[in-house]
Amino acid sequence: MTIIINDANILIDLVQLNLMNEFIQLDLELKTTDFVFEELNEDQKIIIEKYINSEEIELIITEEEEDFQRISAILDNSSGLSFEDCSVWYYADKLNGILLSGDGKLRRQATANGISVKGILYVFDQLLLKELITFDYAIEKIEQLYEINPRLPINAKNEQTSNWASEKHFS
Repeated sequence: MTIIINDANILIDLVQLNLMNEFIQLDLELKTTDFVFEELNEDQKIIIEKYINSEEIELIITEEEEDFQRISAILDNSSGLSFEDCSVWYYADKLNGILLSGDGKLRRQATANGISVKGILYVFDQLLLKELITFDYAIEKIEQLYEINPRLPINAKNEQTSNWASEKHFS
């Protein structure tokens, strides 16, 4: 099973879009770090904690000194990343998983260091592939996401929604 290490921005987006129930149904081993969990606001923590308590998302608790040192080493050798960012990078590498993040700096630096990185569009593709949402619903939700978070790359969104619209006509 594919391991997914979730950054805060992905969890926040999925909570805001009310897509967590669909997300946890994917055939993925979902994880996040204790540092990322602490970045969430109280309402988001309540929602995500429900999935942690039901073991649908694993909360990685960093306890070993070696893990702290390695996260700190990534932080020292990165540019403009937070400790929380470096924690998901580290565990994606350590667990040979996919880092799921929308943070451009984190995505570029982790990818340059050989980490497999995906974003929110990957989540939508997986939800569609597993038929957990419809094409129309995906387009509605991605439009909603871009209203909530206008910093996301508009070209990628337009290309993806165009692909979904054409796939809908052929399915």
